[in-house]
Amino acid sequence: MCAKSYYSGTVSTGEVSITMDVTQDISRYHVIIVEDIIDTGRTLHDVVEKLKERNPLSLKVITLLDKPSRRLVKFEADMSLFTIPDHFVIGYGLDCDEYYRNLPYIAEYDEGK
Repeated sequence: MCAKSYYSGTVSTGEVSITMDVTQDISRYHVIIVEDIIDTGRTLHDVVEKLKERNPLSLKVITLLDKPSRRLVKFEADMSLFTIPDHFVIGYGLDCDEYYRNLPYIAEYDEGK
């Protein structure tokens, strides 16, 4: 499943778009969502609600990075590896307008520099 709310730049649009959905029946499976970063929580909240409607045996969310200070909806991951401050980060799969995704590390992105 692929979902997004960032389309360009460093600010979420607030509109969650499911760009690729799960086609398999998940009602006989334990589902784990592995996320790169949780920011406002909107995208993951919507994805989790959509998947819960499909009655999985269980549903857990694990994230590499968590920014709870940016949360706009009530949402917590079942496991967060790192809690970070409110900085836009790039690298190691995280991008800004499709750039910097392939950096072999995670770095703070500063638009002004």
